[in-house]
Amino acid sequence: MAADRSVTTTVFNIQTYCIHDGPGIRVTVFVKGCPLRCTWCANPESNLKKPQLMFYKDKCTGCGRCVENCPKHAVKIRETDGAYRAYTDRSICVDCGACVKDCPAEAREIAGEIMDVQTALDRVLADKLFLDTSGGGMTISGGECLACPEFSENLLMAAHEEGISTAVESSVFATPEVIDRVYSHVDLALCDIKHMDPEKHKEYTGVGNEQILKNIIHINQDLHVPVWIRVPTIPGHNDSDENIDAVARFVSENLTKDTRVCLLPYHRLGESKNESLGHEMDWSIEIPSDEHMNHLKEIVESYGITTQIGG
Repeated sequence: MAADRSVTTTVFNIQTYCIHDGPGIRVTVFVKGCPLRCTWCANPESNLKKPQLMFYKDKCTGCGRCVENCPKHAVKIRETDGAYRAYTDRSICVDCGACVKDCPAEAREIAGEIMDVQTALDRVLADKLFLDTSGGGMTISGGECLACPEFSENLLMAAHEEGISTAVESSVFATPEVIDRVYSHVDLALCDIKHMDPEKHKEYTGVGNEQILKNIIHINQDLHVPVWIRVPTIPGHNDSDENIDAVARFVSENLTKDTRVCLLPYHRLGESKNESLGHEMDWSIEIPSDEHMNHLKEIVESYGITTQIGG
């Protein structure tokens, strides 16, 4: 069956020349919509499926063009921190983007556009030479691409039809039916494990991890897809020796010997994004030291597992 290239979803970024979403040079397609709510989320603009307004107040000059263009009268100019800047009443705003187009300071943008499979694939095909020569390919990420399985399945199918290797970066929180649909077209599974303790996982992400762990085993053992386990390493949340040891033990006991573990140190790139969306977040999380990351790496390596920091 050929891919249906007319299927659509909301895409918030297509990033080229990626080297951290699988082997080689890759093009990563980021889709919107995620069932998890990680307290440390680096891409909060990916949580909702719809396009969203992002406003960077430090760029705003208070010129008032956004006020003039807003059809819902959701934007006002007011004094903030000694300067006049725009303020958006998000209870009225419908994320239409009318305020974005004439902003001279580029303080406003809409995250996400409705895109069909062919349009996304065309962006990938533009770099096919680099993908082929580097041993890379296309990765679908998010958000959570399993939350839009029809689009993800058909984009993966279409990539294979064009001779492009595929990878999926996912929290793997989905039904077995969705897992089978999507991962039958995947060459490499990049599977996140946020925490091994189910209660802690639910506390930090909003969902439990029982089905996630079952899905990872199924993908690797039954569907025979190679797996890289990715652990976002968040100080004070999941970076204890006990949790990292539990991850390594899970991999060692349940997955094939070619499975690798990628420890992803927390970074602050999501903080300005959260602010631009009007979200609150935990500002107390520290960036882990190189020494601490290397210590955690040694724990995983003690199980004979290929381990890297980042990737």
